[in-house]
Amino acid sequence: MYKSAPKEQRDKVQLMACEKRLNKEIDDLRQHIKKMQETERKERKKLAEEDALRKIKKLEDNITELQKNLATQKQREDVLLNEMDATGQAFEDMQEQNTRLLQQLREKDDANFKLMSERIKSNQIQKLLREEKEVLAEQVSTIHTQVEAQILVVRKLEEKERVLQNNIATMEKELALTQQALELHKRKAVESAQTAADLKLHLDKYQAQLREAQVAVAEKTGAIEQEAYKYKRMQEEIAKLQRKVERSKKIEMAGGADEVLLAEIQEYKEQLTCPSCKVNRKDAVLTKCFHVFCLECLKTRYETRQRKCPKCNAGFGANDYHRLYLT
Repeated sequence: MYKSAPKEQRDKVQLMACEKRLNKEIDDLRQHIKKMQETERKERKKLAEEDALRKIKKLEDNITELQKNLATQKQREDVLLNEMDATGQAFEDMQEQNTRLLQQLREKDDANFKLMSERIKSNQIQKLLREEKEVLAEQVSTIHTQVEAQILVVRKLEEKERVLQNNIATMEKELALTQQALELHKRKAVESAQTAADLKLHLDKYQAQLREAQVAVAEKTGAIEQEAYKYKRMQEEIAKLQRKVERSKKIEMAGGADEVLLAEIQEYKEQLTCPSCKVNRKDAVLTKCFHVFCLECLKTRYETRQRKCPKCNAGFGANDYHRLYLT
């Protein structure tokens, strides 16, 4: 029990033991003084000679010395009591300070979790908007290509009409030949119109297939990103549970609660420090994987062309890391 107790309680026990020993010594000295006084009285009554007086003087000297010892022992006792009071007050102050620090750390953790959740939501909204923008841009580009193709077809038809008009002007001189040529040209125009209609049908089919493929690819990419995000969150929750289990084991193994509290404070400080340099505090986040580091480490990695996350090796660019302001 004495070994498992904390240091402050051990000091208190030692001080109490010293106090008891000093009280015993004081009581023994008082009893000895009383005995000496009784012997002095008896000797004064019995002896009236010079030897008796000398012995009495010696006894008086012994009494004065014993009184001095008593005074010194009382002073020591007072000093020890004062030290006990001071240590008790210091222990209470340390406990209050530990509770304040724990409260502050909890408040900071809550604020950090809120900021991270808001940041994640905003990033998800930005991703969705970017995907919609890309889809709309692709649709606009396809519409432009279709319009250009139709314009080219119209131009070709206009050119053909011009050629036909020239041929009609030349063939008016010879009616018989012109009628045959007109029939042939009509047949060719019908065939070309049929081929143009077939080509339009094929284009519509291909465009519908392309749209379906784009929608399927977008759905698959969204599902893959959600699964990756869920997997990362599950890993973080597993790490948190492992930390809680380790804390409970430490609490069971450790004798005092102060050592556990100091260990938890050290763990919180390690969580707030950058895992790359382990010197600066975390003040920047990667929007690709949402891992948090210090801004100096990310800048040096970007400048030295080591543009990958130190934890998950996810690539990032100049607009993928941002500053965090933790209060």
